[in-house]
Amino acid sequence: MANLRRIFFEALPKTLLSRTTGFVADIPLPRRLRPKVYGWFARRYGADLSEMDGALADFRSLSEFFTRPLRADARPIASVPLVWPCDGRIVSSGPVEGGRIRQVKDQDYAIEHLLVDGPLAARLHNGTQATVYLAPGDYHRVHVPFDGQRLRHWHVSGALFPVNEATAAAVPRLFVRNERVVFELRLDDGRAGALVMVAALNVGNIRVSFPTSGPVRRGDELGVFSFGSTVVAILEQGPFGWPTLPPGTVVRMGRAARE
Repeated sequence: MANLRRIFFEALPKTLLSRTTGFVADIPLPRRLRPKVYGWFARRYGADLSEMDGALADFRSLSEFFTRPLRADARPIASVPLVWPCDGRIVSSGPVEGGRIRQVKDQDYAIEHLLVDGPLAARLHNGTQATVYLAPGDYHRVHVPFDGQRLRHWHVSGALFPVNEATAAAVPRLFVRNERVVFELRLDDGRAGALVMVAALNVGNIRVSFPTSGPVRRGDELGVFSFGSTVVAILEQGPFGWPTLPPGTVVRMGRAARE
């Protein structure tokens, strides 16, 4: 079954499908229909509407609703050194082993291939990582997980495979094959950090929230994607890092990253 799934998605015109979905999702909806359409989506995918900023009728299109912001008071940022950068479920987390990150059981990939930056990958070689899958109903904005500096970001071209559990198990090195945006960060203690927003089928549009480098605080917004996808956050070895959690553990942006 895994081989059939891999062959199917290899052959699928993923970019064309994603661009078409994006075009349809950007079409403005009549105001009177918006609460019904978005309410159905929320029920279907388990989206929490109690935290969003604004009313359902205020979002002109499905794309705007998918990327809805949170109320300013909806998600207090924990007073700890490391918080979760996004909502979602853990794919894998814990120590980086030999410069490689586990994708699923019996499958892994090299940090260098994910980042496409050898010197940065070398600093993160023995650090910790957290890979978080964002489902369609999740909050889709990604935030800085610690205080420090945002140094730069770059785009890596690639495919648009789905990133759900079944496809991740079927397609080797999935996260280094997909399109992505890499942010290079630095903690206040001087350690290196990286956060990677991995695109997926129907999530070809990753929007960087602000283009400049400079100081950042945990909870600052980094970027946005439509529908769901995956975030890979990596920290250089040091006094604290990403905890080891079972796959499927639910995490929420701004909450303390601990076991």
